[in-house]
This record gives sequence, structure tokens and C-alpha cells, in this order.
Amino acid sequence: MSLRGSIRLFSILLLLLILSACTYIEDYIPGQATPTAAPVETRVTVVPTLPGDTPTPTLAFTPTPAVPTATPTPAFTPTPTVPPKPYALQPGAVIALPAFTHPEAGCAWMGVGGQVIDEDGQPVKDLVIAVSGPQNGVPTDWMGYTGAASAYGLGGFEIQLAGQVASAQYTIQVFDLNGEPLSDPFRFTTSADCQQNLTLVNFSPNLNLQPAIFLPSISN
Repeated sequence: MSLRGSIRLFSILLLLLILSACTYIEDYIPGQATPTAAPVETRVTVVPTLPGDTPTPTLAFTPTPAVPTATPTPAFTPTPTVPPKPYALQPGAVIALPAFTHPEAGCAWMGVGGQVIDEDGQPVKDLVIAVSGPQNGVPTDWMGYTGAASAYGLGGFEIQLAGQVASAQYTIQVFDLNGEPLSDPFRFTTSADCQQNLTLVNFSPNLNLQPAIFLPSISN
């Protein structure tokens, strides 16, 4: 090949090379990101559930049965039994009669007397006899001691209630020397009769025991 032909061939190759470089330069612009494929958008469509499409379950209300509250039963507290007192009125021993221990007093004396006997019918001394009642309209208490009035027996007592006869109501009760009651309180009523100015009261521990009432013999 001649020199001229070589130069022509070289010029053609150079031109092709320049054209290729221009094409590359058009496709690539410095500073511009290389285009990438656009992402495929994914869409989620939420379809609302229309009323009536799916039945809504209904909660059934089951009432809780009421539990009855038990009423507490009060605890039973037994009433303590009060033991009977050692002495009681001797049956038939409450008698109204003339005051044989004060025959001279007449209507100017009124009182109560008697005795206390044990289960064997023997007199009991050193017990307290308490009497309560009115004196001139004022509540009054009197005390006497068994064994202090032997005219009624060795366990006898006597208490003057007033200086004149009157109809009034009194209570009488037996105590020991420590103040412990030995009998229940018993009521008796005095008389306004001058021939009944003494109320005779005897106490006995046995209601079925009825010893003879002691009365002193009165001689002229």
C-alpha cells in the first residue's frame, strides 16, 4: 500500500473512533444519575365489609345468680340459774295477833317478830332480819338479829315499826352477817286493829317442815 493510501485508512479509522467517542459522550452526562427502571407500584385495596355481609356475633348476657347472704344466728347464751335462797317463809307462819311482848302498849306499839329455824327445826342465831316500809310516809329500813328476842324462841327477833297501829305494806328478808341474802324479800301488811299490832313471821329452809310456832305461855 502506498503512503497516501495508508494515510487515508488511518484518517477513516480516526474518524470512526471520534464518532464512537461522541456517541458515548451523549449517552453519559457527568453529574446525572444513571436512569434506573421505575419501581412497580404495589397497591393494596381494602374492601370494607358492608353490614350484613358477615353477621356480628351477639354476646349473650347470662345473669349471675344472687347468692343469698346467710343471716348469722345469734349465739345462745343460757340464762344462769339462780339457786334458791336457803330460807323461805314457813307456811302458815304469817299471823297478825296482839303484841304479847308489849301488852301494856296497846295501840301505841306496832311491830314484827318471829324466828328462823333450820332443817331440823332448831333455832338459828346471828342472822340479820331487814324490814323496809313507810314510817310517817317516809321510806324506812329497819334491822334486827335472830337470837336477840328470846320471847319468840332461841332464834327469835323483834322490830318495832311504829308508835301507833296503821295499815301499811312492808317487805322482810333474811341476810347473813356479811350482807348476803339468805331469802327472797317477802311482803306483809300490818293492821290498824290494836288487837293485831304484831305480825308474826317465821322462816324455815324446808317448806314442807312445819314445826309448831313458839308462843310463850302467858299467865295471870
